[in-house]
Amino acid sequence: MCGIWALFGSDDCLSVQCLSAMKVAHRGPDAFRFENVNDYTNCCFGFHRLAVVDPLFGMQPIRLRKYPFLWLCYNGEIYNHRAVQRHFKFKYQTNVDGEIILHLYNKVGIEQAVRMLDGVFAFILLDTANKKVFLGRDTYGVRPMFRAMTEDGFLAVC
Repeated sequence: MCGIWALFGSDDCLSVQCLSAMKVAHRGPDAFRFENVNDYTNCCFGFHRLAVVDPLFGMQPIRLRKYPFLWLCYNGEIYNHRAVQRHFKFKYQTNVDGEIILHLYNKVGIEQAVRMLDGVFAFILLDTANKKVFLGRDTYGVRPMFRAMTEDGFLAVC
């Protein structure tokens, strides 16, 4: 399992944000990344990795050269990612099953993309081009996802 974490609209300094991201460290012992989103103040991702698939290119947030405006942090397993990849003839940049989320979102939009996924997962998808954040998880809730949102627009997800 991995630990995904993101803040949108946080006024805390980077050190406080990073310490907050460490609260899900137990979810992934192999690596940690904390990253600010380019040109977005008060927006950052944290990721604790359990390296199971693609140890070289499997760190998150996943960013693809083809979609520089998309940021993805996810946990879980997409069982049908290869079948969907072949169906649409998507060219993968990594060997990570969650990469399919980015390709599908770009091709068919978020609602159709989520309907096409078979697996156990939770994800945070940021589209900086359209200034939108999407949260998704499998229908049965096998992968947990927690969020907090305030009236002034602060959003925290893990």
